[in-house]
Amino acid sequence: MGFATTLWEWYGQGEFKRVLAVCEVFPALEFLAMSADEQREAIPDCPACEAWSMTMLPLNETLAACGNAMPSEVERGLQNLWQLCNGLSEDAFHCGDRLIFDHQDWTSIRESATDLLRLMERLEMTPYLNELTVDCHNEVNGYVAAKPERS
Repeated sequence: MGFATTLWEWYGQGEFKRVLAVCEVFPALEFLAMSADEQREAIPDCPACEAWSMTMLPLNETLAACGNAMPSEVERGLQNLWQLCNGLSEDAFHCGDRLIFDHQDWTSIRESATDLLRLMERLEMTPYLNELTVDCHNEVNGYVAAKPERS
């Protein structure tokens, strides 16, 4: 059973927080898998601050929301990537330096993120991610979509 199947099962079981966490980690993984030049172009301000809040924290949030419910290989991969991010040296991760992404410490992060995108079947989920994210966000936050009245 692939990870996409797990995600759809969670959705069917009403595990909207888990599904939302995964939907939100995909863009984070995509950023972490980018080349150094792409990463620099994607972040307008402080690279360290933006990378931390936009792309690294979602890793931990997904681990907290999904934990042991994830397939073990995916959970281990996310834990490893989270540890790699937390283990970046000061040279590879400090405020104000637009060249941090060129540091060699980022190579293993890129490789790990790329592997996770494949393992989590991001390509299979891409056509559904926007709608799934909005739907789960609404469910988690108690927003009710207007339903057409039946006559």
